[in-house]
Amino acid sequence: MHSTSYKLKTYIWDRKNNIIPRYPRAVALGIFDGVHLGHRAVIQQAVGLDLQEGHAAVSTVFTFTQPAWAYKDDGAWELMSSEQKKAAFEGLGVEEWIKADFEAIRGMTPEEFVNDFLHETLDARRVCCGFNYRFGKGGMGNPDMLVALCAPLGIEVSVVPPVLREGKPISATGIRRLIESGDVEQAARLLGHPFTLDIKVVGGQRLGHLLGTPTINQPLPPNFVRPHYGVYASAVEVDGRVTHGVTNIGVRPTVGAQGPLAETWIADFKGDLYGRNVPVSLIKFLRPEQKFETIEELQKQILRDAQQALLSVRGKADGRVRAVLFDFDDTLQNRTVAFLRYCDFFLKKYFPDLSKEEAEKRSREMLIRNNDGYVNYIDYFMSLIEDWGWEDAPPVGDIYREYQFRFPEYVSLFPEAVEVIEGLKQRGFWVGIITNGLSLTQNRKLDVSGLRPLLDIAVVSGDEHVHKPDPEIFRRAAARLGVPCDSCIFVGDHIVNDIEGSLAAGMHPIYINPYNRDKHVKNIPEIKNLHELFDLIL
Repeated sequence: MHSTSYKLKTYIWDRKNNIIPRYPRAVALGIFDGVHLGHRAVIQQAVGLDLQEGHAAVSTVFTFTQPAWAYKDDGAWELMSSEQKKAAFEGLGVEEWIKADFEAIRGMTPEEFVNDFLHETLDARRVCCGFNYRFGKGGMGNPDMLVALCAPLGIEVSVVPPVLREGKPISATGIRRLIESGDVEQAARLLGHPFTLDIKVVGGQRLGHLLGTPTINQPLPPNFVRPHYGVYASAVEVDGRVTHGVTNIGVRPTVGAQGPLAETWIADFKGDLYGRNVPVSLIKFLRPEQKFETIEELQKQILRDAQQALLSVRGKADGRVRAVLFDFDDTLQNRTVAFLRYCDFFLKKYFPDLSKEEAEKRSREMLIRNNDGYVNYIDYFMSLIEDWGWEDAPPVGDIYREYQFRFPEYVSLFPEAVEVIEGLKQRGFWVGIITNGLSLTQNRKLDVSGLRPLLDIAVVSGDEHVHKPDPEIFRRAAARLGVPCDSCIFVGDHIVNDIEGSLAAGMHPIYINPYNRDKHVKNIPEIKNLHELFDLIL
């Protein structure tokens, strides 16, 4: 927690030539392939740890440069690129990513791993792992042994139970099998995000241009998981806009390819993407890969696939509600209550000698100045420092960084939020969240609240670099669900960001007014609490 913005530091550990500086850390242990919902639960235990010394432990993820199980077969196992994983770690608040060559560490006994590496090298104060974590030579160590070995060294151990989806533990192996079978829809639910190929575009035979159906070619890296060969509806991001596409995964049997390839036709796009990384999210499997007798037959099929992909990504606008999407703050959670709880933590930490009356006064002042979060936080905290005459204040960047971790820990869902989400899903609706805000803060809220495993999609503006009320962020959520905007209800409390934004995207907004504010929107349904949704949409 040392600056207003930070880049994830990466170290490669070498037992013979250690270059890793030693300072207090909270360390998440695991492979974290795909950074799925279960992984997020482990990592969040390693971020934002305050130490008794008065400063924070550095949040660290420890993985291998190549995990042990990659040696077992052809190595086609990766669920995301290193850059995608890095972005996911940063969004979770991880400050360091330490990797070790498996060969350099596989001979360590469990005792050596804990004493020599975690304690002596990393100065770990807390280590976090999943319920099935194994470590040490031959995988001899398990979570119980980790607890026993760490206790004499004063290292706290957090063992995270399995995160369940439909009663089953989420695992990278299970997700990999879904992708290999073509079930990218279910894989996305377990990952917590669409399965996305973010790979550099290379030159091809330019047959697509000759056919009038230009495509981009992205060779699958050698260690990347192999989606089931065939044709997929996809959502493609180009120049900040997501549109639908048709992606063929395979070896292009009609014209041939040197190796597994993702070839994507992009709707409504003309331009040169060679040499660029283009994120292509696989939304739905359409058909197996097949060989055509002529190039003309292939062209006709591409155009037919394009129409089917359009329906799969945008759906058919028939007035039927398929998805219910929510804003988060003041829609699913009472932000005022959450912020006042954060203020209580803040004042007790930095001003422990305040009287109850003075603490309440300052807490109320912090709330009013915060303006429901629509502030520049550096300016916000600077104004508090100046107006309170806070002479021994920490650097403002440190205070702001701490806020990003701490405020989400006081999340305060409305009592009916979980019940309503579960009720909607039981009735067959897709359910998701579209929220404005910093990537770290908003993602941490979703994780801490426990809502993320219940959702079919979560779109955070800080991740997307697109913010409400821009209709694009609403369209992205619908595209990734494979439904048209016309089939989506959006529930929110902000008249401009939520109501006007979703309406401009073609969704059906519902204005929620939980605090009975004297603001109403003409011709837009209004509810006071989430339970009233069922009366409107059923």
